Amino acid sequence: MANDKVKNFGIVVDDGTVKEVIRNKYGQEVGVFYFVPTDLNMADRYDEVVKKIPEITKPLGNIDINPDGSTNEESAKETMAEAVRQLYEACDYLFGGNYSEAFFGKVHPFAPCNGKFYCENALEAVGNYIGSRFDHEFAKIDDRVAKYTHGYRNGKHKNGGQRKKKK
Repeated sequence: MANDKVKNFGIVVDDGTVKEVIRNKYGQEVGVFYFVPTDLNMADRYDEVVKKIPEITKPLGNIDINPDGSTNEESAKETMAEAVRQLYEACDYLFGGNYSEAFFGKVHPFAPCNGKFYCENALEAVGNYIGSRFDHEFAKIDDRVAKYTHGYRNGKHKNGGQRKKKK
């Protein structure tokens, strides 16, 4: 007889995925997404994306951008649309999914923000977050390893942990 309370979810593995809410400096929600911040490949992808940003944004230096990130010139709109497409592609590559909406659904990625584009601020925040998550996870690993190797470091487990024979 099947137990109605047990559901078959298949194989469930903790892959390190976290649900993160993206907030502005006033605590207002900008977006939500799921990703694995300690994926070792993410650090490499992050570096790749950061290096691409100047290339993606270079054509924007020749157009007038309104404070909301839009432009009024027809040719500039095409340039802007291509830059947005490339940026979204880079962000989706970085996170391994369609996460550009989480970051840029409420604020245009090329809206000026304190002398930078908003997308630069967003990527910088992600980089800081990834770095802190790596530090936190490696500290937990170090603690766990120390727990199991403590006896070997202080000499309590000489001779393979064998007890001395009584004479």
